[in-house]
Amino acid sequence: MSDMGNRGRPGGNCVSRRAICAGMASLVGVGLPGLARASDEDVLAAIAKDFGLTDPAALPIGDVQIDMPDFSDSGKSVPLTVSIPCSMQGLDYPEAVSVYAARNPRPRIAQVRFTPACSKATFSTRVRIDSFQDIVIVVKMATGHVFKGVRKVDVTYGACEDAVANDQFPPGWAPRIRVAAPALVAADHEFEVRTIIGHPMETGFRHNAQGLTIPVRIAEWFGCYADDVLVFSVKLEPAISANPYFAFFLTLQKTTRLRFEWVDTTSEVYSDEATVLVG
Repeated sequence: MSDMGNRGRPGGNCVSRRAICAGMASLVGVGLPGLARASDEDVLAAIAKDFGLTDPAALPIGDVQIDMPDFSDSGKSVPLTVSIPCSMQGLDYPEAVSVYAARNPRPRIAQVRFTPACSKATFSTRVRIDSFQDIVIVVKMATGHVFKGVRKVDVTYGACEDAVANDQFPPGWAPRIRVAAPALVAADHEFEVRTIIGHPMETGFRHNAQGLTIPVRIAEWFGCYADDVLVFSVKLEPAISANPYFAFFLTLQKTTRLRFEWVDTTSEVYSDEATVLVG
């Protein structure tokens, strides 16, 4: 990846969310005192609300490819790649792909939205998870068809073993942004875009050395625009790892200015740009 300029500006329409963090857990699953974890029922309730379903338990298993390690020593940053085989033509593409975890403090991890400008329905990121559990991926196709995929994972230590920390947003703080996209592509040629923002993703669960709660502050939305048209976006929850990373795939028919935006819970918007020549 190559560094590019970044800037912050007020704006954006965002709503602060309550604290969440994949809690500290040992191999035997002992968490931080007072930490309540989501249950399978909480995941079903979240899916029902997010997708307007009356019986989320009846969702069929579909063709969802979930690539992540079976076991990780730490749940702080677990790589996740999700792919839904489809043509990305007409209505054969996923409008929404949501990620859930039943043993995190809250069930939601992220919701990704694709458009036909994406060359394939694949994304990669890094997530915070706690203990042995099922990661559930729910997909809604543009046709309205909804299905799910499930992957079992395990970690030795959950994502919040460092329960005490200093404030990571000193005066004048601004994130470092990096994006990687090819400078030149052929028309309709598939290429990967990789993005990362240096954001601590403070969940509001931790305390400082004085025992005071550190306020929640996360990057809660990410979007990629192609000549001002939104082509890929993610609604982030605090279970996305610090320094949120996303990779996805696009195709272009003409030279295009790509703009990347991250919206903070403070309503601050951070952005970067890259121009991809098509020839």
